[in-house]
Amino acid sequence: MKVDKKEASPCVLELTINADAEDVKDVYREVLHIFANNAAIPGFRKGKIPLPLLKQKFHDDITKECMQRCFQKFHPEALKEAGVAPLALDEVKDVKFSAESGFQCTAVVEVAPKFDLPKYQKLAIKAGDTSVTDEQVASELETYRRAFAKYDDAKEGATVADGDFVCFDYSGTMGGKPLSEVVPDQKAICEGSNFWIQLEEGRFLPEILEALKGMKAGETKEGIKVAFPKDAAPDPLKGKKAEYKVTLTSFRSRTLPDDAGFVAAAKAESMDALRASFRQRMEEQAKASELANRRDQAVDLLLKKADFDVPPSLVRRQMQSYLRDLEQRARYSGLPADYFETHRDEILADAENNSVRQVRLSYILLGIAEKEGLEATEEDVMAGLEKMAAASNGKTTAADLRRQVEENNHLDAFKEQLVAEKAMDFVLAAAK
Repeated sequence: MKVDKKEASPCVLELTINADAEDVKDVYREVLHIFANNAAIPGFRKGKIPLPLLKQKFHDDITKECMQRCFQKFHPEALKEAGVAPLALDEVKDVKFSAESGFQCTAVVEVAPKFDLPKYQKLAIKAGDTSVTDEQVASELETYRRAFAKYDDAKEGATVADGDFVCFDYSGTMGGKPLSEVVPDQKAICEGSNFWIQLEEGRFLPEILEALKGMKAGETKEGIKVAFPKDAAPDPLKGKKAEYKVTLTSFRSRTLPDDAGFVAAAKAESMDALRASFRQRMEEQAKASELANRRDQAVDLLLKKADFDVPPSLVRRQMQSYLRDLEQRARYSGLPADYFETHRDEILADAENNSVRQVRLSYILLGIAEKEGLEATEEDVMAGLEKMAAASNGKTTAADLRRQVEENNHLDAFKEQLVAEKAMDFVLAAAK
């Protein structure tokens, strides 16, 4: 058997296998024996079909079976002889077989990239501030307090304040012309009646929400100037100004609970305990955010000096995962149904770019781990599974996850993930 190796593209090799008649004779003899014992031709008993007739009658089937068996036999030998450790078999082409000339084929395989590890020790990574001020805690507490607010119909003579629910009529003009004539397909911007909204939400034109503050039920304001942004408005309104008239028909005043009512509603022991709980959670979030920021800096620095090609199949697999996650996030964010189709080219370009970066980063981190002798022990595996189980809020256990990982043959991949995380921890610990 002879093997020729050629690089077809980055991380893709073509292995051309040539096995002569002497190499394939045992395969051919075995296949003929199988067909001779199992083939059926009217007028002949099984196993008694003359060999020339058998070869003629089942030529195509015999050839196909020989091709498959020859590939199964010679492909692993060819990989070993060529010193190739394939990640994936992309294609088998130009397959030929005959008892006289032997077996030929070209196997297209993907292989791991060859690259030099970038500098990964003493990276210049800036640490962030993880402190939490009393003012920040107080602000978060007040936001939480609003969740227990009560809303009552406004008393006569009362004025609108932040957080109140308001009901109003409105209509807009531009250059003295009704907006309904300027953008007839944008009715919500042009006019409305009995429109309810909470002032704090900011889900409407901010100039109108601001104008409503301090108004009494039944009052009207005219000449409210609204400036439309250049990048987030219907085309006829981009960068333009309009004037609105609003009439406040009614509103419901918000009443926040006092400290005692707040503590009771939040089921806390005291304001001090509630404040301490918020501080602890905010400090944990600040530390997690700061760690994520340092990791992002490390990733950028590692990738900046390591621009190498990666296997296409790994990029495709990463893209599929990226797009699934994106679709799930989009489903809960209220994006319009045609968003993906409208932004298809941009989304696919971003997905490919992010996927290439992620695959490249994985190779770098595993390379660092190999150089530094980092491994995933059994204790690491169980700790990782227990962490995942804890994040499921009781929906699964570490033992169940271990069983699933092993049944799906994902244990090695999980260990690689843990090793990559260890490598990143090493990089961050070695940063200056």
